[in-house]
Amino acid sequence: MISVAITLHLLGTIVWVGGMFFAHMALRPTAAQVLEPPQRLPLLKGVLDRFFTWVWVSIVLILISGLWIYFVPFQGQAGWYVYLMLALGLVMMVLFAYIYTQPYRRMGEALAEGNLPAAGAHMNQIRRIIGINLLIGLITTGIATLKLF
Repeated sequence: MISVAITLHLLGTIVWVGGMFFAHMALRPTAAQVLEPPQRLPLLKGVLDRFFTWVWVSIVLILISGLWIYFVPFQGQAGWYVYLMLALGLVMMVLFAYIYTQPYRRMGEALAEGNLPAAGAHMNQIRRIIGINLLIGLITTGIATLKLF
């Protein structure tokens, strides 16, 4: 059963951190190069619509599997690195919740109103926070990997 929990935990992490890496390092820069704002911003909003659904699923998987691993095999006893990963993961979740409820929602409203400059400003804010979350996610993954081997 522990292997199922670890697998779900890793899959949730791969989807979330890998998706951020792809969006931040490949999709958005390419879209900015080849598309003007009237095409780029709706594209990015549509991508985020789909990706953010998977982030919510990932967060649920990560939380449930992580708590199960902590309380069942570890019986509430873990090394410092587990608490550090938990703290970093919670920071990531708070940052994502902020993105989702603030700039992402406002970007959608601005696009619906045809206000491209405002939509672009919100997208910029989303990009910056995703960059921070990506860095935290990579650090957390590094901590997990260093402690496993």
